[in-house]
Amino acid sequence: MKDMRPGLLGAAISCLRGPAFPEALRLWLKACLSPDNLTILACAGDAAPRCLYSHAQSCAVHAGFESTYCSGLYLLDPFHALDRKAAAPGVYHLQDVAPDHFHRSEYYTQYYQKTGIVDEMVYLVRIGSAYSVHLCLGRDESSGTAFSAEERVKAALLTPVIQALTTQHWSDLEMHGPGQEVDRASLFWARLKEGEGITLTPRQAQTALLILRGHSSESIATILGVSPQTVKVFRRQIYARCAISSQAELFHLMMPTFLHMSE
Repeated sequence: MKDMRPGLLGAAISCLRGPAFPEALRLWLKACLSPDNLTILACAGDAAPRCLYSHAQSCAVHAGFESTYCSGLYLLDPFHALDRKAAAPGVYHLQDVAPDHFHRSEYYTQYYQKTGIVDEMVYLVRIGSAYSVHLCLGRDESSGTAFSAEERVKAALLTPVIQALTTQHWSDLEMHGPGQEVDRASLFWARLKEGEGITLTPRQAQTALLILRGHSSESIATILGVSPQTVKVFRRQIYARCAISSQAELFHLMMPTFLHMSE
C-alpha cells in the first residue's frame, strides 16, 4: 500500500464532488507516477474536448492548447482517434497507440513537439455511453524523461482506482451545449469546401485525415482494408484535388480550417 500513497489518496477521496478534487487527484498522481503535467478532458464523439483541469510546470505544454488543439487539431490526436474507435477503458501509452509515422507527421512537428512533451500516458474512462474522460499524464522538458516500464506497470495497477474516482466525480457532466452535438469531422470537410473550394470523396477525406495523423500508406491500407497501392492512388488524388505535392502542404492548407472550427 505504500506505493498507493494512502494519505494522498484519502485526501482525494474526501474531496470527491467538490472543486478541490482535481488538484487533490493531481497531487496523488504526482506522488505515484511523477508526471510533469496533467490535463483532464471530457470528450463526446467528435465534439471539441472540454478541459476540466490542467496543470504543467512548463508553460509550453498548454501554450496553444485552447487556440490550436481544442479548436480542431484534436481530430489528429492519437488518443482522440483511440477513443473514437471505442477502445476499452484503461491506461494507454503514447508509443502503443500512435501511428507508425507519428513522429514524422506535421501534427507532431508543428504542434505536439512544440509542447515539449516527451512521453504521455492517458487514462481513458468511459462515463456511460454519452462521453469519456481522459486523464492525460505527460512528461515534458521539465524532467526530459519518459515513463519507465516500471511506472507503466504501476499506472496499469492504479487503473481501477482512477476509474472509480473519475466516474464518481464527473458522472453528471453536461456535455451537449450549443453546437457540441455537431459532427466535427463532417463540419471540418464542409468548412474546407466552403473556404478552399476543395471537395473530397468520403474515402479520400478518411485517407487525408489518416495521413495527417501520421499513418504510413501500409498502416492506412490495413485500416481501410485495401492495398498500399490503392492508398497511394488515394494520396495522388488528394494531392491533385488540393493542388499540392506533399504532406506538409496538405497540413498547412488545412491548418486554417482546423483553427476556425470553434467559430
